[in-house]
Amino acid sequence: MGILTQTGDLDAHALFNAAARECGLESYSDDGIHERFVDLIGKFNEFGKIPEHALEPAIAELKRAVEIRLEIARDWAEHPEILDEKIIKPIFVVGNARAGTTITQSLLTLDEGHRTPRFVDALHPSPPPGFDPDADAIALRASDAYVTFMMEREPRLLIAHPYHDKLGMAEAEDEFIHSLDFGSVYPLHFQRVPTVPTTFPPADPLRAFAFHKNMLRHLQWKRPTRRWVGKGINHQYNIGPLLQTFDDAVAVWIHRPPEQLVASFIAIYEIVYRPMYGDRFSMSSEDMVTALRSGVDHILNDPAVNDARISHIRFPDLMKDPIAVIASVYEQHGLDFTARYEARLKKRLADPAHRVDRHGKFHYSGSDYGIDDARMKRIFADYSERFGL
Repeated sequence: MGILTQTGDLDAHALFNAAARECGLESYSDDGIHERFVDLIGKFNEFGKIPEHALEPAIAELKRAVEIRLEIARDWAEHPEILDEKIIKPIFVVGNARAGTTITQSLLTLDEGHRTPRFVDALHPSPPPGFDPDADAIALRASDAYVTFMMEREPRLLIAHPYHDKLGMAEAEDEFIHSLDFGSVYPLHFQRVPTVPTTFPPADPLRAFAFHKNMLRHLQWKRPTRRWVGKGINHQYNIGPLLQTFDDAVAVWIHRPPEQLVASFIAIYEIVYRPMYGDRFSMSSEDMVTALRSGVDHILNDPAVNDARISHIRFPDLMKDPIAVIASVYEQHGLDFTARYEARLKKRLADPAHRVDRHGKFHYSGSDYGIDDARMKRIFADYSERFGL
């Protein structure tokens, strides 16, 4: 196809240049974008070679990623006023996947004037939403189709993460936005690429958050937004750079007992990656526990964890009374917890259409993966003690 090396690896330079040429946006590239894409493709190549039957759709998806990034660059060049938008006191939900972060994100978004990035914002960010209503409608239909494709390929995805029933309007994780700039990888951009590596934190967190901030400006340019609500499953490992970039931010950090989280985390990993990897899929529960333990070590040794802008929330408290938890966060950070917002929260929490098991109960067990709960308690005892779990 002209973009493979003699050894069958992806030729990142050729792939980038072909994509830029085909979409007619070569003039909006720069060395940084090109180099980050080359580094990213290097990680794809480290995973392995794309099977011949999967090559055409994989190449198309990778080219589309280049097109998206260059479209963003074009928008900022043609409308520099986008980057003058003010991002005021955003709220970021922080915590491991499967720790109640998405429900917290969705509840915080209910407040008046609050907004969170959606799948459509990450999949089709250009032109900026609100700039062209026809383009917005096309973007939403395409995003709906993409999420439907994912759910049809792996029906358990909807059971494990019922928020996908919003299709293109499902709440997006901040990593979905970060990965647009090629500084990190996020699997939902590359569902048809069987060599996509697993999600990893950005190599340059300050660059990633600076891009993230500009993307929030981009998304609110034609759609006024009082406050953004973000959510990141890797933010806990970069909490210092996050708060440095968004210096007036509020961080809501959800802590779930690790022995409850590990099996669910492994189960969702299998649901997300097995359809992409196919026969290549393999999983070591012990490796994943080791990785989580390494992350805990980082957290416990990071002085930024004690920043006053962070509200540390216990998962059991969130599940018992989410309204009281959110009210306490608002009080701690001087935000106005209105009666109207409280009424919206009560209505959402009482609505059967928003039950977490509305598409079925997500069943998982540590024993399915050789995980012993008592052992997990011992391994993560210092984390549980530090956060009162």
